[in-house]
Amino acid sequence: MHGFEIRLMLEGDLARVAEVLGHWGMAPVQPGSEFPELEDSGLALGRTLVAVAQGQVVGCASYVVTGPHEASTESLAVDPAWVGKGVGEQLQRARLQALRDLGVRHVRTTADRPSTIAWYVARFGYRVTGTLPKRHVFGLAHVPDWTVLELDLD
Repeated sequence: MHGFEIRLMLEGDLARVAEVLGHWGMAPVQPGSEFPELEDSGLALGRTLVAVAQGQVVGCASYVVTGPHEASTESLAVDPAWVGKGVGEQLQRARLQALRDLGVRHVRTTADRPSTIAWYVARFGYRVTGTLPKRHVFGLAHVPDWTVLELDLD
């Protein structure tokens, strides 16, 4: 046992999920005149997983199905007190399994932290395929581009 469980996000979890994302500069924001097209947090019931320990959300991972056999992973964040305890890895494994169960065969992920990029490559077999400019300050403020990673699930 990991000391936490993975389950689908409930409506009552949303505020805590936003708080966890906020620790990493990824809290969802509303579009406005300055940034009409924002980064997608992917947070939605039915496609966001949470890790829960002692009744509190300690991590989250979301995804968006983008085609018949394709998906994009979106937000993945862990409460700083739970970093290094396997929460992120278990969320990612559960998210990939959920995508497999939906018939997804190709996953696209973006990240801006070098350690996160290396983690996706080493632990899950992603390959780096390019970069994309960020739409607004999100994640690491000093990094202007996302590194694009791709993974085949079959």
